[in-house]
Amino acid sequence: MKDNSSNSSSDIDFNGQPYVKRAVDGSVRHLPDYIRGEGSSIINNSSLTARVYQKDNYFGRHVCIGREGSTISDLRSYQLNDTTHSLRNNNTPCGA
Repeated sequence: MKDNSSNSSSDIDFNGQPYVKRAVDGSVRHLPDYIRGEGSSIINNSSLTARVYQKDNYFGRHVCIGREGSTISDLRSYQLNDTTHSLRNNNTPCGA
């Protein structure tokens, strides 16, 4: 069952403190302090794409996570480990 959320975790391989964000609640320009600068893995269970950014207000280095169950288990390969600051959900396909 699709839960329509994006989930970030403070450790690689989805371990550590989770942060759950429902796509219907919109994007987040400034992630909560407990996950801001701590994100290491992400799951996107929504029908929207999710982009996690290195800086507030959707700036800086970013990576796109595809729709409906797409995952990144280790943000180190994108040079984004422990530097996540904002999250944007939208209909723009990854790579566009």
